[in-house]
Amino acid sequence: MKNNSAITKAIRLALLAGATGTAMTAPIAMAAEGDGVERIEVTGSRIKRTDLETPVPVTVIDRSQMDAIGALNVADVLNSSPVAIAGSDQSNTSFSTTSVGLNTTALRNLGEERTLVLVNGRRFVSGIAPSSGYAVDLNSIPTSIIERIEILKSASSAVYGSDAVAGVVNIITRNEFEGVELDSQYGISDAGDRGTWEINLTAGKSWDSGNAYATFGFDDDEGLKSSDRNFSAQDLAYYADENGNDVSGPLYSSYPPQGRVSFQNNDGETISLNADGTEFMADGKFNRAAYRQLVSPLQRRYAAAGLTQELSDTVRFFSEFNYNNSKTKGSTIEPTPLDVNENIFLQDRNGTGGIDINSPLIPEMLRSQLQAAGITNMNETDFVRRLVEFGPRSTDVRRDTIRMLAGLDWELSDSWTANAYYSWGKTDQWQDNGGQLNIERALNALDVIEDDEGNLICADEHARLQGCVPLNLFGAGTVSQKAVDYTRSPAKATGQAEQEIFAASVAGYLPFELPGGEIGSVVGYEYRIERGSYQPGDLAQTGSSSTNRAQPTDGQFYTNDVFGELALPVLDTLSVNLAARYSDHSVVGGNVTWNAGVEYTPIESLKLRASAATAIRTPNIADLYGGRGETFASVSDPCSGVSLTDTGSIAENCRANPAILARMKAHPDGIFELTQAELQGTGGTIGGSELVQEEEAETYSVGLIWQVIDDISLTVDYYDISIDNAIASTGRSTVLRRCYESDPSQFDPTCQGQVVRNGDGALTEVDTGTANENQIDTNGVDVEITYSTELFGGDFNGSIAYAWLGEYVRTSIESADSVDYAGEVVYPENRAVMNLGYRLNQFDVSWRMRFWGSVVDSKDGDNLNLGTGLPLTNANHIDAVTYHDLNFGYEFMDSARAFLGVRNVFDKTPPLLPQATNYGGTGINTASEAYDVTGRYFYAGVSLKF
Repeated sequence: MKNNSAITKAIRLALLAGATGTAMTAPIAMAAEGDGVERIEVTGSRIKRTDLETPVPVTVIDRSQMDAIGALNVADVLNSSPVAIAGSDQSNTSFSTTSVGLNTTALRNLGEERTLVLVNGRRFVSGIAPSSGYAVDLNSIPTSIIERIEILKSASSAVYGSDAVAGVVNIITRNEFEGVELDSQYGISDAGDRGTWEINLTAGKSWDSGNAYATFGFDDDEGLKSSDRNFSAQDLAYYADENGNDVSGPLYSSYPPQGRVSFQNNDGETISLNADGTEFMADGKFNRAAYRQLVSPLQRRYAAAGLTQELSDTVRFFSEFNYNNSKTKGSTIEPTPLDVNENIFLQDRNGTGGIDINSPLIPEMLRSQLQAAGITNMNETDFVRRLVEFGPRSTDVRRDTIRMLAGLDWELSDSWTANAYYSWGKTDQWQDNGGQLNIERALNALDVIEDDEGNLICADEHARLQGCVPLNLFGAGTVSQKAVDYTRSPAKATGQAEQEIFAASVAGYLPFELPGGEIGSVVGYEYRIERGSYQPGDLAQTGSSSTNRAQPTDGQFYTNDVFGELALPVLDTLSVNLAARYSDHSVVGGNVTWNAGVEYTPIESLKLRASAATAIRTPNIADLYGGRGETFASVSDPCSGVSLTDTGSIAENCRANPAILARMKAHPDGIFELTQAELQGTGGTIGGSELVQEEEAETYSVGLIWQVIDDISLTVDYYDISIDNAIASTGRSTVLRRCYESDPSQFDPTCQGQVVRNGDGALTEVDTGTANENQIDTNGVDVEITYSTELFGGDFNGSIAYAWLGEYVRTSIESADSVDYAGEVVYPENRAVMNLGYRLNQFDVSWRMRFWGSVVDSKDGDNLNLGTGLPLTNANHIDAVTYHDLNFGYEFMDSARAFLGVRNVFDKTPPLLPQATNYGGTGINTASEAYDVTGRYFYAGVSLKF
């Protein structure tokens, strides 16, 4: 390829436009100046080459773009690209426990687990608790060390291994930094909240035989409570007005602080009373949003360093070090909602205990009304209460991520090099959860008697000796501090993700040529081991707290990979790139993946390119070994209603159970009929499964790079991705149905140990786990335009990145039912970012516009108007939103720059997506992946260089 072609000029132009642009199509580096031309490694290939083009589209986000929006977190920049979306962010995880405060990314919205994140072309350790999933927490990579980010918008498992299904995010660090740089920034919203500030120090030095750099920093994001914004201050839902239109209104919780007791009187009417016996009124309900988090607070301390040193004329040593400590403290949700009969007396598990009607805890006004209805025990009522005396449920999480890497580069000859490195990384997570209840102690504290002096005491003497005092739930503010102290259940959980990698490769040019030039090649080997563990709190493991029982996660796997690449310059105008990899996974076995790409330059200003690839995602620790969590969600028993005379596999398999057959014979209609308690009392667990297999993908892309004129370049790329055997959790009803539909001659009554029935034939436990359940198909078009010119004595740059989504179809492998999500909230058909920038002498200004097209909340009626019980109508449609960001900068001297910026200049309020919508986040009443939840935001800072 000719290095001075118009296409190369187009890519150079795109790189220059990066001073203010949002996205540029380009590889990772420029050719060196001088007599010779340096070979460079381009993202998407391990072969070093002299040109800047790639067969697959690569979008570059450079450092100036992070500066232009005052981004404290790389996720803020990355997820504003039209090809990426937040997997986890500080809002959509605020109702979580293990994931709160995370920031991850998902290319093509195919999931964070299908997006491979690299640092300098090498893997980075996961930052997620192994019980929850696998992804790099972008909090672990401070913006101060980033030179640029390259987004490879195509599958690349043949080059980089598993998980590169949607593409690759390659973060390139500032490894040749010279001098000392001190950066500081402060920001605050237009409402005077969500204060953020950052300070970091970076130092670097280069010498004849190497270079080194180090950075240290701290930043703090105070976050937001849901009550800080009008759209999230109240828990909301949609109801119907007099014309049947969707209108939003308050949605209160029926678990009030004063307690609520519901029962049927002698006339069959449902009566609801406050727990003190007074009438329950609508204004006595509870607004959960008053305690919820809109943006979780986040504090980070970080350090990073790197060293390269020539050991001889042909050997170079390199190393990297990363450390990050992130804390989320004080992220809260509403106090525990307690269902006394189900949570304490385990009625949903067919428990028969309860509070006797004569208990001295029960107020006389309540007791008399219950006795009049013939009630002798509180377990004959619905008795619920909000435990406000225990305070909000809180989650404090600390994550420490450390990664160390060292390696060698050898120059074997003028045309051959070798590379080897070892890396180790680990993320430790410590989690404290507050506001929970110790069920066993609560049971003691509800069993109350009067002593000789008429005081209420716990009936169990041993419990009294351990500090037991009565837990009075019958009224507002009736729980004493001593009762809180006795029954409170502080919960601690810990997790660890660990990664080790050894890799080696040899790259060079073969001793013969094609008409277009030398043949480049790479062969290599990679060994990777992933370990993960997660320990829930002790009481959670035994089922003794107000949360469901959770089992630990513990497991590991390893892979041995061999890979190779060829770059074939068939002609000066035609080149072919090939790659293949064999991966031997310790659990799922061996897999082969491949890439093939072609580039054709019919005229100097136009390049055509196409690629095809296969990719895999092997199951991660959570998929394989995720600790089982308890569930009591309803299931459908395939034997319910089956009769003695029914035919078919299900009927035969049901009658094979002696207890079911006996109940059929005893029933007057000869059917197996379950009681209401039996229908609702089926427990079970959900977790990982060692039977899950790898996902397999096929991807295609075709596009062009066109240098329209000297100052304007255009890229257009079409992509098509098809993922088979996508991993998901199997529904428990599906487990039952598949089991009972099997051939009676091969029927296993325990369904491979997943199903338990009691002596009456009723289901007591149905377990499930991860499995290969779905197929995902998506396609679309990416368009990028860059422009650069001199204007009024200064330099003007502009870029537009546009993404059109053609389809996003998820199909159930079992039922073949398909849903096309294209056009729904987080799958917009149209998305774009435009950046305009101008620099004159020491002054610069940039203007960014972010466009999110019009969408619907659900295309198949998967949302609800709580007034009508029907899918949403007018509220299902959400108009397009455009956000505007401005940034002003001034260089006082070569070593000092000050800047001021505004995000969301016009203070756009996010569209309302409350409860019972498809994409509304709990506690935030919108979708933070798509819309700005903070509002107009100001920031200012200074950068000093020495």
